[in-house]
Amino acid sequence: MAKILGIIPARIGSTRIPEKMLKDIHGKPLIVRTYERTKDSKMLDELIVATDSDDIEKHLTSVGARVVRWPTPLSSRNGTEGVALALDSFNDFKPDIIVNIWGDEPLYPASAIDACVEKLLSDDNLVAVAAADRIIKPEMLEANSVVKVVTDKKDRALYISRSTIPYKYSDHDHDHYHIIGVMAMRADFLAEYVAMEQTALERIEGVEQIRILENGYELGIVKGDFNNLGVNTPDELEEVLKIYESKIKSGEID
Repeated sequence: MAKILGIIPARIGSTRIPEKMLKDIHGKPLIVRTYERTKDSKMLDELIVATDSDDIEKHLTSVGARVVRWPTPLSSRNGTEGVALALDSFNDFKPDIIVNIWGDEPLYPASAIDACVEKLLSDDNLVAVAAADRIIKPEMLEANSVVKVVTDKKDRALYISRSTIPYKYSDHDHDHYHIIGVMAMRADFLAEYVAMEQTALERIEGVEQIRILENGYELGIVKGDFNNLGVNTPDELEEVLKIYESKIKSGEID
């Protein structure tokens, strides 16, 4: 049986929202909300949070989370590289698949994590699988904080962009999807990924998954109606707060 390790990278630094991971989401820090949602995954053999912050570690350990510290500052490294660094502090077992789970997306269900792992396990041609959510609000197509993806007929990524893709040249309808914060990757490929130089399109778009495509590897995409919203801007933070308020009132979450 494949061994699956989930890692949530949670750095304290954030450009648009200072100390974003500690922002209060109706009584709990954002990173705690994400961790508690992620615990519902059925496919993870272990879940850890990697951080560079004493405050983040304190909040997580208070709810029973397992926390590791990065051996070196994350600085300009992306989340996938941060996940690879965290492996230096994990010795329980040698994982076959590592799942990178973004710490600033507390809304999508843990079933999205499980679906990515299952798709990767079922297709030897894929080196990684990411989740994508259907775009239902027109303004999300224009927002550069929303990373869009287009796929082939087998749900493999063709391209990923902060711009609206595909361009609407004709009147044909097309469902739009955006990347959300979970990517399952084979452990041996993770080592290859961090050894690769940052690619040109990856730098232009500021999207770490493009490195996979630009080097000619196949990235699978799990599409769903996850009703997800990441916290990348102050406006998105306010919207997440409203969604959580509704879910708390309905008894869906505590």
